[in-house]
Parts: sequence; C-alpha cells; structure tokens
Amino acid sequence: MSPDRIWKLGLTWAILGLAGCGSDGPEIAYVSGRVTLDGKPLAGASIVFIPENGRPSGARTDENGYYVLNFDERRKGAIPGKSLVRITTLREAEQDEHGKVVLPASPERIPMRYNTNSELYFVVEPKKKNVANFDLKSGGPIAASDE
Repeated sequence: MSPDRIWKLGLTWAILGLAGCGSDGPEIAYVSGRVTLDGKPLAGASIVFIPENGRPSGARTDENGYYVLNFDERRKGAIPGKSLVRITTLREAEQDEHGKVVLPASPERIPMRYNTNSELYFVVEPKKKNVANFDLKSGGPIAASDE
C-alpha cells in the first residue's frame, strides 16, 4: 500500500473518530475554522491535524467552508501543540448498507502543498477556543488518484 493511500486511510479514521478515547482521554482543545480556495469557500474538503505527539483530529468542511475538528466520536478538538495540517478534496464514494451512494466520489482539486506534501502547520493552544482559518491558493501540482 502506498504512503499516500495509508495517509488517506488515516484521514478517514480521524474524521470518523472510530479509534476514539473516552472523555477521560488526553487533554484536547477546541478547534474550528474556515477553509477557502482562492477566496471562495471550499465545501466538502477533509481537514486533518496531525500533532507531533498523539493521534490526529479531523473534520469535513460544510457548504460555507466551515469545520469543527473531531478528536473522537464524543469529543471535539485536537491535542495541544504544533500540528501538521492536511486538506484534501479527494474522496471515494460513500455508500449506505444497501449499496446506494450517499456521498459521491470527489477528485483532488487543490495542490499537493496542502495535502500529500503539506506546508501547513497550526499551533493548538490548550484551554482555548482555537480558530484556524486556511486561505488556499490554486496553482501547482495536484496529486493523482491511485485508483
């Protein structure tokens, strides 16, 4: 499995919060924000914060580009400290238990410098409501799907 594929699977786990800790888990801090591309809201993008120590937190942007990070299925936030941030629009189609597509697949639309080769970092401050906005710019290489 390619490193890019492993990262995508990790992103999915972070967003879904399936590997959660209970409320007695590590200290986390609330993180929300907005993602835009060339000044316009980036809807349906996945965003993941990967801390230097600990597990990632993730979210999906709404139609206006806003998000709130999920640490696990019960807790919103991220581990305090410096995090690498990866943002992607690439996703496989999601189906319900009957095989009906509930969320269509989406190609990558943003440059690799924001996802597979991310240059984005954010310092999550403890005991604070952190606001992490990202105004991405188009241009540059875009990761190809390995499908």
